[in-house]
Amino acid sequence: MASLLQLIAMPIGNPDDLSLRAIQAFKTADALICEERKIGAAILKRFGLELELYFLNEHTSRQELQELFIRLFVERSGTYALISDAGTPCFADPGADLVALCYQNKIEVKALPGASSLMNAIMLSGKRMERFVYYGFLSANRELRISELKQIKQNLKLDHFILEAPYRLKALATDMLSVFGKQWKIILFYRLSFPDEQVIRCCLAELVELSKKIPKGEFVLLLEA
Repeated sequence: MASLLQLIAMPIGNPDDLSLRAIQAFKTADALICEERKIGAAILKRFGLELELYFLNEHTSRQELQELFIRLFVERSGTYALISDAGTPCFADPGADLVALCYQNKIEVKALPGASSLMNAIMLSGKRMERFVYYGFLSANRELRISELKQIKQNLKLDHFILEAPYRLKALATDMLSVFGKQWKIILFYRLSFPDEQVIRCCLAELVELSKKIPKGEFVLLLEA
């Protein structure tokens, strides 16, 4: 029997955003590949499933990835579901390395689309996003982060989407203020799809003040051209 790898988009906040197609894929899978046990176990519990869990995350070495591929796709065959902790798998995500291995070995791969923080932000931006830059995560090191922001400023002909860990909003806002100036316009997409979702349009000076008060939460930041 030929093997199949199914990439399943997970909710970014609201659990009801999981598609019917995704639910069916979980029910017909032979095993689940996830980043963390907590998320994988929650899916199994939600749908009353008993599947083997395998783990693939930023700590997975190249050798461990090869061993996972051999165990699932060489020593046996089956249908395997791959998820990230939230949102679209393989987008700035180690799952992409497993997909590449599957293509190299002629293993079929299918994507089951769903929630994405970037797509949600685009929809809520009120802008016709025909061209933009997805910058992704800046460096966690402050010196490197400021250097990256200066590079962005030199090429800011398009809007830039920036992601960051929930607990670094204040640090990011402060560094952006020092590089771009207090009047530069941004849009903060805060806790998308959660009940307390907010879309906040402000300047960087206002963002710094807001970051001192707003509770820690997932966010996407749009730095306007």
